[in-house]
Amino acid sequence: MSEFLVSLLGERLVNSEKAEVDVQSLGAKLSLVGLFFGCSLNAPCKQFNGSLCEFYSRFKKTSEHKDKLEIVFISSDPDQKHWQDFLQEMPWPALPFKDRHKKVRWAAVMKSSSRSRLCLWFLWLCVVEVFCFGLG
Repeated sequence: MSEFLVSLLGERLVNSEKAEVDVQSLGAKLSLVGLFFGCSLNAPCKQFNGSLCEFYSRFKKTSEHKDKLEIVFISSDPDQKHWQDFLQEMPWPALPFKDRHKKVRWAAVMKSSSRSRLCLWFLWLCVVEVFCFGLG
């Protein structure tokens, strides 16, 4: 999944501490990637983020498959301040704010609008399946 993720996300993500996350090494162990398209100014998105954080924390603490899942935040926030503030609430990495232009390509592929959504990318024997869930 590493090469696929690098082509999709680029070589680096960032976490809430502004540290870089290497996509190649991250993707080497994953089977499931959730792309969380969201915006801090969207109330349903903010609400969903809380629930997703709870699930993610519980999964990472208790699942025997905790290293097989990662979520990546893809922002629709209008400015870096909103993006940074929202990222502080998340335990997963994000596409850097300066790379937000990449979102346009994915939105077209997944028929996504500016509405928030979570897209789960499964890798099963080199076949990628995508499931998207609208959040309001």
